[in-house]
Order: sequence, then C-alpha cells, then structure tokens
Amino acid sequence: MGSLFTTSDGGIMKDVPKGDVILDFLNGTVIDSANTITQMNSNLNYYGLNQCKSLAIFCSDSDAEIYMGNDLSIADHQLTHIINAYAFTQVRVKVPANSTPDINQLIFMGSTDDYLGYIINNYAHTRDSVDSTTTDSYVVAFSKHTGGYDQTLLTISNTDSTNSMDVNIQFSENGSDWFDSQGYTSAVAIAAGSFDTFATDVLHHFYRVRVKATSSGNQADFTVFWNLVQSQ
Repeated sequence: MGSLFTTSDGGIMKDVPKGDVILDFLNGTVIDSANTITQMNSNLNYYGLNQCKSLAIFCSDSDAEIYMGNDLSIADHQLTHIINAYAFTQVRVKVPANSTPDINQLIFMGSTDDYLGYIINNYAHTRDSVDSTTTDSYVVAFSKHTGGYDQTLLTISNTDSTNSMDVNIQFSENGSDWFDSQGYTSAVAIAAGSFDTFATDVLHHFYRVRVKATSSGNQADFTVFWNLVQSQ
C-alpha cells in the first residue's frame, strides 16, 4: 500500500493564476505564480521517501503544460492525465494566460505506488462566477479557452436594482479573431433584476462575454456565472 498526496482537504485548488504552479511532493507544498502556498495532506519527507511513482492531474485549461523532472513534458490538449510507473519528486504545471478573470482550477493526486488506483474519469467540469460593474463601452467580463469541454453554460445576472445592461457573447478559434454568437449579433439588453442564459454544445475553441451599460452613464452591477462541462 502506497502513500497518497493531494491538497490538505482533498479539494480543488481554485483561483489559480496563469504561470507556473510547482507541486513539491518532497516538502508537501504547492506554490503558484503569485507565491500563494497550498499545503498538501502529507509529504515524502514524512515517510522517509524521496520519490512518487504515479500521478493524476486535472487542469481546467487544456492548454496547460505539465513538466515532470527534467525529462517528461506533456502538452497534449487534454484536461485530465494519469501517469504511471514514472518516478518524480516535483511537478511543474504551466497554466496558460487564456482566462478573464485570471482564475483557473487544479486537481492532483500523487502516489508512491507504480500504478495509481484513483482514476480521474473524463467527466470533468469547472464552474465559478465573477461580480463587476458595467462601463459605457464593452468590456470583457468573462473569457475562457473551452477546448476539451463538451458544453459551455453561461448565466449573466443583472443584480442592479435600477439600471439595464447590454450583453454580447462571442466565439473564436484562435483567441484573437472574435465573432458574434447566434442570437447576439445585436446587443441583448438585460433589465435590472433579470438575467440572460447561454448554453451550447458547439465546440468552438474560445468563448467570451462582453458587457456595457444600456444607457450611457447609468451603470449596472452584474454577475457572470460559468460552467464548462466535459461529459463525453
């Protein structure tokens, strides 16, 4: 029976910014690009060991790159990975700069066994929300690389008590050239206290939400909820 290493509470790491995330199994720490330290449940030093031998990992952006030691690197445009019978002490995950807001999610489990009995199935999702306030011109409130997901579910809630807001949803295949999604070629107005929903299984590579005030100078508070689902 081998030892298992993950976060101290076994939960998902949320609000992970772009850049390198270092999984240090020897000392039981995870350090992201903002130098935020997350403690693991245990570490190799505690057991008098110096290497793990298998790994399961999920990153919410399939453009993430995984580096193990100086030898193995993975950039295969997948969300979930299982690596067996490969000795390592440290793993580096390079989280891409694809997200607005700059928050990503990470799940991992390392083991001292050659084969990890824990399986991350290809049924994954990432969900979160962001609160903000409109301006007089369109601003991107949400943008994600959605490669690897089967469904994109968005809800834009106008939480303001008075003012209306406009929303525009767009897609892209390269993250640079954007096109209006069906139903959003003209601004969709959301009245105060109301909401708009968008759900699609069209597998474009990127989706984003732009918002602005319906009436210049009359700003609205809002929340964007997203749920990206891999179910196939």
